[in-house]
Amino acid sequence: MSHHCRALVLHCIDFRLGKSIKNFLQEQELLGDADLVSLAGAAKNFVDPLAEPLVMRQIEISKKLHGIREVYLINHTDCGAYGGRDKFASTTAEHNVLAGDLRTAAEMITAKFSDLSVKCWIAHIEGGGHVRYEQVSE
Repeated sequence: MSHHCRALVLHCIDFRLGKSIKNFLQEQELLGDADLVSLAGAAKNFVDPLAEPLVMRQIEISKKLHGIREVYLINHTDCGAYGGRDKFASTTAEHNVLAGDLRTAAEMITAKFSDLSVKCWIAHIEGGGHVRYEQVSE
């Protein structure tokens, strides 16, 4: 029996994303149609030579077993794997690093799996537990 889904979604393990990830999946029509991978730092793992093979393997398995056509990468602000919000001189500096790692990860994925579409997002953790998603352009 073969099982297929549309996408793989890679996001951080941070508990603050829990409810918003579900809402994001619903908005993107991915709920029940995506393999979910949670790793501390999300796309940061692609720029870590020790972690990169693990992340690529998840995509490879998802593609082979479930026929995914898309990969969604979600980094978030105030991420502990990046040292938190205070590690950056400004919100712009934080955004640039998060977006840069997302773009690098997307390039690495498409270099290895040219038939996959990669979509990059930053989840902005804001006051009151609100999370706002912003798509990152290439």
